[in-house]
Amino acid sequence: MYLVAGHFVCTPEGRDRAVELMAEIVKVGRAEEGINQYAFYGSPESDCAFFLFEEWQSKVAHDVHFESDAMAQLVPEFLGLMAEAPDVSYFDATLAGKL
Repeated sequence: MYLVAGHFVCTPEGRDRAVELMAEIVKVGRAEEGINQYAFYGSPESDCAFFLFEEWQSKVAHDVHFESDAMAQLVPEFLGLMAEAPDVSYFDATLAGKL
């Protein structure tokens, strides 16, 4: 599995459009082959803060999605609405050992 976790903070003026774009991004992502989970979650502390969680069957599946024409149109506008740089982490979720 391949996981993506991200924190995004949009400007108050851009919030409504950011929410619209998140819905489109999720719609595109959930239609892709190799997706298990794809969702944005709102922060209980701020109307402008969001958490992204994606679970893919492989990094290859994620890369095909992220490099798609739809994402090339949606992501730049979405990032343009941010109040600060996003914090996104990527994880190879192959179990390396038991804790």
